Amino acid sequence: MRGWIVGIPLGALALAMLGYNLDAASSVAADQAARAAPVHQALAGRTFLSAQEAAAAVQAGLVPAGTKSLLDTKYRLRHGEYDWNDTNIPAGKLRVWVDLRRQMISVFRGGHEIGTAVIVYGAEGMQSPLGTFKILNKDADYHSRSYDAPMPYSMFITNTGIALHGSPMSSRRATHGCIGLPVEFAKLLFAAAQRGDTVEVVRTDPRSVAAAESRRFS
Repeated sequence: MRGWIVGIPLGALALAMLGYNLDAASSVAADQAARAAPVHQALAGRTFLSAQEAAAAVQAGLVPAGTKSLLDTKYRLRHGEYDWNDTNIPAGKLRVWVDLRRQMISVFRGGHEIGTAVIVYGAEGMQSPLGTFKILNKDADYHSRSYDAPMPYSMFITNTGIALHGSPMSSRRATHGCIGLPVEFAKLLFAAAQRGDTVEVVRTDPRSVAAAESRRFS
């Protein structure tokens, strides 16, 4: 996997795929805000996608269907860092988007990205499963008996113990198949998520990554 893609926020990556230089993402977002309808004025710190932009990003596998806006995170995130902003986003069901290739998680509510962070995931031989899942159960103080390890703010997505949970974060760390999150981010997600919310675990098509990379220095 090309290392530059790790930690790049979804908003910047989607804009790059759509033809913008990654370094220009903030100015593009500002220009969009200036042109946005009044309803968007209460949602600062976001990049709004047009219908055409959203359709292109969905087709490339970068965002889930129904995406309306992405966080305007202005820097590459490192392990342990996150961005969370749900100000003025109405309550509702969450949709969690986990991209193993980018090593990133994005949390959406009502089509708006409200949180993003770098993740750790399954080591070779204990890969994290791909697919669409539901949050089956939650346990804020779970401790793994199999590995004698704390798994704070666990949100289980399979009956075999795969969960999203707080974890020590490092580029050298991996899990036994779970999706490891910065602990404070896991706490926020745990508070917002409900049983039955959707979690999609994907691996971005390398061609989409390459398309974004080809525009990185344009």
